[in-house]
Amino acid sequence: MLRLAAIVLTVVNVGFGLLMAGTLRAEATLAAANLCYLLFLVSGGIAVPLDRFPDSARPVLEVLPAGALSEGLREVLRGGAPLDMTHVAVLAVWAAVAGLLTARTFRWE
Repeated sequence: MLRLAAIVLTVVNVGFGLLMAGTLRAEATLAAANLCYLLFLVSGGIAVPLDRFPDSARPVLEVLPAGALSEGLREVLRGGAPLDMTHVAVLAVWAAVAGLLTARTFRWE
């Protein structure tokens, strides 16, 4: 199941990367990708666990791709519990959104 989550997250990242590359200039794509990386690192529960955020912000952060993966991995690695398919479903929705947006905007030059 962890492999499935990693594959779906890869699809999400590729989709959003191609979305940025198809709509922004090269320099802006680099800057936006780095900004997204830093934002997801902090707000996605990777550098700071989501339980340290306010209760009002936690539901929003849990539906971000990084939040869904980090919480799922944390549950599996900390407690040995099986991966909650809710986290994989959140990633699958993000993969579908990224794929649809990319298909509508990406053009080869």
